[in-house]
Formats: sequence, structure tokens, C-alpha cells
Amino acid sequence: MRALIVAALVMVPVVAEASPADHCLAQLEARGVSYKKAERSGIAIGVEITGPLGGVTWASTGKSPLVIDCSLAVSLVEAGPWLRSLGIETAKWSSAYSKRTVRGSGRPSKHSYGLAIDVPRLGGMETGELTVALDYEQGLGDKVDCLGQPATQAGAILKVLQCQLARSGLFHLVLSPDYDDAHHDHFHLEALPWTERPTIRAARAAIY
Repeated sequence: MRALIVAALVMVPVVAEASPADHCLAQLEARGVSYKKAERSGIAIGVEITGPLGGVTWASTGKSPLVIDCSLAVSLVEAGPWLRSLGIETAKWSSAYSKRTVRGSGRPSKHSYGLAIDVPRLGGMETGELTVALDYEQGLGDKVDCLGQPATQAGAILKVLQCQLARSGLFHLVLSPDYDDAHHDHFHLEALPWTERPTIRAARAAIY
């Protein structure tokens, strides 16, 4: 009997706990995201996105591949249905992973960790091209009524999108031209590192 108990104990497989990287990548795979692992200095869980995120194509304004942290990728794929519901099929990004500091300080920007992406243009067959620099209407809304009263359809689409993203809990920061002059022509979307996210959507509302 003792020998049988010992044998049974020996045969029990040891199941290793999934690492944060494995857990995050599993979230991308569960959502059907096409990606390749990408090692970059500063990025905890680097991925190169090779297909749409949540039904939205993310296209560079240059020729760089989209390399970001997996945590940001999960936020973008989760936000995809909101963009699609507004008629947005393509999001043009101007900066994602980039080694640099926050303007006016020596602190590394979250772009340095692949946790931030800048979006100057969006569009689709129904909306045409929407340009943040030209179409975003500044000074609208408040903490109670985020939307306000946009004067144009393009302005309304961009403001609705900003409000949805900011209040979704998917992003730690959603900065717009209302924030400062450094963001006059783009939305800045920033996610928390995967190890600091107890859930996909944070319990606390994102800052906007």
C-alpha cells in the first residue's frame, strides 16, 4: 500500500503557474489577434501586431511595424468594437514604442515601455478621414457630461470616441488636444503594465 501511495505521488504532474507574459499573450490569442513576439529594450511583454485589433486596422503614418506591450494591445483590441460602432475601420498611429522622455522632465515616457500610442487620424467608408488636429472640437464637455455639444459630425465622432475610451477603464490615460499643446494633433492612449492590472478594465475610471 505504501509503495502504491509513493508511486501515485510521483506520477502527479507539477503544473507551473502561468507567467504574466503567458497570461497576457493568452488574452490576445483568445481574441484572435495576429502577432509575433518582439523583444525591445524597456518593453516587458513585447509584441508586433500583424493584423487588425478588434476589427480595426492599425496603420502607421510611416513605415514602422506596430510594436507595443501586450497590455496595450489587449486594451486596443477591447476598444475595437467602439471604434467600429462609430464607423471607424482604420486608426493611423504616429508614435508607439519610442525611447524618449516626457517633455520638460527627465522621466521616461510610457512610449519607452511600449505602453502608449499616439493616434492623429482615424477613418472609414462611412466617416471619411477624421483628423484630430482639424476635426476635434476643444473645450467641450465636463465631468458630468463628457460629450457636450459638438458642432460637426466629425467633431461628434471624435468626442464620443474620446469619452468612451476615457471612461472605459481600459486605459490609464487618454489625452486629447484639451490636455496641452503637445497633444494638439493626436489622442494619446496609455495602458498600465499587465502586472498592475487586476482586471482588463480597471475599477477606477481612466483620466481624461
